[in-house]
Amino acid sequence: MKQIKQRTRKVVPFTGEFYPDPEPTPVVNNAAAYLVIIASALVAGLSIGAISTYQSADQVQLREMKSQSQQLEKVKSQVCR
Repeated sequence: MKQIKQRTRKVVPFTGEFYPDPEPTPVVNNAAAYLVIIASALVAGLSIGAISTYQSADQVQLREMKSQSQQLEKVKSQVCR
């Protein structure tokens, strides 16, 4: 005996409304979005590098030595009048 496969079909009632076919969405060029992301990552990396360089121990010591040198020059100018 052959078995016949029955296909089940779903019946959708017609409500009388016609919907227009959706228009195909235009292809978006994502190159500009990627460039913005890359540029922002570059700026963020540069700013983090600048902050870490500014706060490094060598730079802090150099700024302290410079301010001490300026104070010493002021004292020398006041004493040696």
